[in-house]
Amino acid sequence: MIITVIKIICIILAIMLIALVILQQGKGSDLGSAFGGGSSNSMFGAVGPSNFLGKLTAIIAALFLILNLAQAVLLKNANTDELFTKEEIQEASKAAEIPIE
Repeated sequence: MIITVIKIICIILAIMLIALVILQQGKGSDLGSAFGGGSSNSMFGAVGPSNFLGKLTAIIAALFLILNLAQAVLLKNANTDELFTKEEIQEASKAAEIPIE
């Protein structure tokens, strides 16, 4: 259940990361300037969207990486079983003993 929730959150964060990277103002005229990123009186303040979008991108990227690491650990623990039970190990060790005459 928790693994499914983490997968859904990771997909949403990945889509948000793609959108944020596309919206950021680059060196040329890109999609970010089409939404008012080139003007100084934008909704992000006089500094412009680069600082706000840059920090938001870093935060979302960090969350994405942390959730993916948590998902990997949870999946590893959920799918790891013992290869041999204690009884099978004892039987194998008894069968491997060759009596010397």
